[in-house]
Amino acid sequence: MTITNEYQIALCVAGVILTANFLAMGLFVLYAKLPESKIKETIRNIIFELDKFADNMENTEKRRAAIQQINDVLGWRKFIIPSALIGWIVDAEVAAIRKMQDATNTPNLNEEDK
Repeated sequence: MTITNEYQIALCVAGVILTANFLAMGLFVLYAKLPESKIKETIRNIIFELDKFADNMENTEKRRAAIQQINDVLGWRKFIIPSALIGWIVDAEVAAIRKMQDATNTPNLNEEDK
């Protein structure tokens, strides 16, 4: 049985998303457990960017623009993926980031800077 290119791409995308989520969770756990140090500050900066992404994707206009950019890139490569599916993946990632923040008692770092 041969695996089609579309199926291989879908598996790769799923693998990348899962790997990114595991790495992000690891960063959140390290941030919560490490004492103040240079490593914790570096992890804080990464978490800040993840949090900024989640905040941006909660903004309807920015979310719509991101989905359109993804569609443009995939359309150029002749891959047609429904915007609703891309939106669902974005929403799932935002929810995952928020759950990681809650699970590790990591504050919303963008709110701290306001």
